[in-house]
Amino acid sequence: MRLVTYVSAASPQPRLGVLHGDTVVDPDRALRAEQALRGGESAAARAPGVPTEMVAFFEGGAEAHGLAERALAAADAAAGRGDPLVDGTAPAVLGQDEARLLAPVPRPRRIRDYLTYTEHAAGSGLTVPPAFSAMPICYKCNVETVIGPEEPLLWPSYTAQLDFELELGFFTSGGGRDLTPAEAEGRIAGVTIFNDVSARDIQLFEMSMTIGPSKGKDFCTAMGPCVLTMDEVDEWAVQMSASINGEVWASGSTKERQFSFAEVLAWASLDETVYPGEFFGLGTVGGGCGLELDRWIQPGDVVELAASGVGVLRNPVGERQTPPGGAGVATYQGSPEVHVGHEH
Repeated sequence: MRLVTYVSAASPQPRLGVLHGDTVVDPDRALRAEQALRGGESAAARAPGVPTEMVAFFEGGAEAHGLAERALAAADAAAGRGDPLVDGTAPAVLGQDEARLLAPVPRPRRIRDYLTYTEHAAGSGLTVPPAFSAMPICYKCNVETVIGPEEPLLWPSYTAQLDFELELGFFTSGGGRDLTPAEAEGRIAGVTIFNDVSARDIQLFEMSMTIGPSKGKDFCTAMGPCVLTMDEVDEWAVQMSASINGEVWASGSTKERQFSFAEVLAWASLDETVYPGEFFGLGTVGGGCGLELDRWIQPGDVVELAASGVGVLRNPVGERQTPPGGAGVATYQGSPEVHVGHEH
């Protein structure tokens, strides 16, 4: 199932939807509309409620999933009869051009991004230390900077080298503490595409202090277009690609990773409580960023990251920002360009 968070002319407040063919089905409204067709508005009021917010849907587990499946069946049956499904005045089924997709969880409670692909670590010019094999290692992202499909990637004023990252990650459906990998496996809701946008020059410049990243990462993070539920995911066989202006720059798969989803979540939970709706990025697939390719996106480019089953996360690249006079600190005059592993 491909879960989305959407808004529309009839629904200015974000709601849970399901991508279904070329439509977006609102499960809660579809079940209410189905009941109304059978028994009028009084029957609609007795329809089982489906969570209308993504994290609540995750927490609803098998029951929520089953109700959503019933809603999709109701939408198919109504389409076959030629009956519109309408909950009051709000349509329960919209064309994809009638719904604007947001990030699946617009403000996750917490975002951690791990480095689990050896090829990316080595391709980024890092000496891969023993810690890489011992445990999943992450940094924590700025949850206030999450954007969804079609929104422009922010280009900060302080960087000359903006970069994309071709990543997959998962949301938690349940929380816990001191989880085993077997326990953690049952607390994973599904996956989405994750573009951990990076300001490469300042990122490596600031990390020369062996701290960070901070300004190199904390300004823009794209997610979407949907959450593919785990019943439809083989975590070791998701095919991924990155295209810039329609040209494929990178491709790979989720196969060559150091740790499983469950191992990442189990390690995160050791002596620390994790909660439903948290997001765990698995890191960039090998060759999946401009730094490894020494190819750099520019303002006005269109970045499309694809993952089998999930779809395409498409974002245009914004113009480089111009700060007001006196902003920041006068001592920062830019960072050295980075060209890892290439002769110039």
